[in-house]
Formats: sequence, structure tokens, C-alpha cells
Amino acid sequence: MQRTLTLLAVAFVAAFTLVSSAGAQESLGELARQQRQSKRPSSARVITNDDIAMAAAPAPAAAAEAKGDVSDKSDAAAAPGADDKTKLAASFKAKADEQKKNIAQLERELDVAQREYRLKVAVYYADVGNNLRDSKKWAEDDRKQRAELDDKQKALADAKQKLADIQEQARKAGAPAD
Repeated sequence: MQRTLTLLAVAFVAAFTLVSSAGAQESLGELARQQRQSKRPSSARVITNDDIAMAAAPAPAAAAEAKGDVSDKSDAAAAPGADDKTKLAASFKAKADEQKKNIAQLERELDVAQREYRLKVAVYYADVGNNLRDSKKWAEDDRKQRAELDDKQKALADAKQKLADIQEQARKAGAPAD
């Protein structure tokens, strides 16, 4: 009986604690909602380099218009400069994208050739009699396939170097190098 009363008392205290903590959480949640509602939403706009460039380019023309010194020469000189940079950037981007596609194609071709070579080697060595029957033919085919793999690896390395050169030229010209 004593044990039952003790357990009942402990259960009552635990239930009371849970109810009081749940009430505290509700009031805390309500307080957080009120705080969120009272805050003013701020404009969270991210400004990028493109936005800054766009804002900076029309500023000289706007200043000239404000002064009244609007001349065709200044507008004509400013516009082609911006157009030239965008065209240059687009040109480098197109070259880089084309080279990246070329690299991806070469990587796929090299991967397929390597898998085929590994498969051919596994088949050759799986049959012990192959070494006795076709050793000269195997050596010649193996040499040709290894030369082909080496050529593909060199072509891939050259393509990667060409991409690096294009990116370096773009960086030196002031265009984005990606």
C-alpha cells in the first residue's frame, strides 16, 4: 500500500511538471510569434557584381544629361565599350564551353577504351591456352591498344591545356574565366 501511494505521488508530481512545462512552452511560443510580428520585415536583396556594373555604367550618362552636356560622341563611345566587353565575355564563354564539351567527349572515349582494354585482358588471361595459341597476335593487339590509349590520354591532356589557355586569355582580357 505504501508503495502504491509513493508511485501515485510520483506520477502526480510528474504529470503536474509536464502540464506546467507545456504551459510554459505555449506562452514562450506565443511570445516568439508576437516578437516576429512586431519586427518590421527588411528588404533582403542580394546585390551582385552584375548589379554594380549595371548601376555604374549609366551613371556617367545620367550626370552628363543633368549638366546638359549630352553629346553623341560620349554615348557612342560608352556603349560600344560595354558591348565589346559583353561580346568578348560571350566569346570566351562560348570557347570555354565548347572546349569543356570536347574534354567531356574525350574523357568518355578514354573511359570506354580503358574498360574495353581491361575486359580484353581479363578474357585473354582467363583462358590459359590463349597464351600458347596466339601470343604474337596478342602482343601486337596489346601494343596497338596501349598506343591508342596513350594517344587518347595525350589528346585529353592537350584539350585540358587548351581550356586553361582560354581561361587565362579571358582573365587577361578582363572577362570572366569560367
